[in-house]
Amino acid sequence: MRRYGIIVAALLLAYSSAAFPADILRWTDEKGVVHFTDNLHNIPEKFRSSVTRIKAKESPRSPEAAKPIVFDKASVPFQKKGTVVVVPATINEKATVRFVVDTGASYTMISQATAKELEIDLEKKHPSVPFQTANGTIQAPLVSLSSIDVGGLQVKDLTAAVHDVFPDPSISGLLGLNFLSNFRMEIDTQNGVLHLERK
Repeated sequence: MRRYGIIVAALLLAYSSAAFPADILRWTDEKGVVHFTDNLHNIPEKFRSSVTRIKAKESPRSPEAAKPIVFDKASVPFQKKGTVVVVPATINEKATVRFVVDTGASYTMISQATAKELEIDLEKKHPSVPFQTANGTIQAPLVSLSSIDVGGLQVKDLTAAVHDVFPDPSISGLLGLNFLSNFRMEIDTQNGVLHLERK
């Protein structure tokens, strides 16, 4: 019976320490049974002189809990615009856009309207890259993006060229190899799904 009382008291102590970090009072009655409480008034007065105070410590928070969830695979529904594949994406965790998937483009490219939405100052001097258009070669400014997210798969610190590639304003640009090369890619044309798996 005494052993049972000690075990129950110990379990209560463990629970109290985890849930309510406070000082625990330990005392022993006339039968030798050890008791624990966090309230002095729960202890008979004649035993209060023999009370031992135990300093309870809050359990440290596991660092694992703070780690962000990282996705390795995604299946993203796409739309067809003629012969091209268009997928939704998020730039800098705030701008929702639609990109044409282009494995032939070295850089991801965004429209001037998208750059404006991202509050990128195109009046400033930026490095540039030559870009061939129907009217000849132009110099497209290069800007830094903090992230692009497609289907929960995020790539950080990307460079994008700024140029209006498509007349359709609903398309924000091209998703190029500096994003796509981070993944193994499969285009399921039958089901209209782009499968991405992080390398």
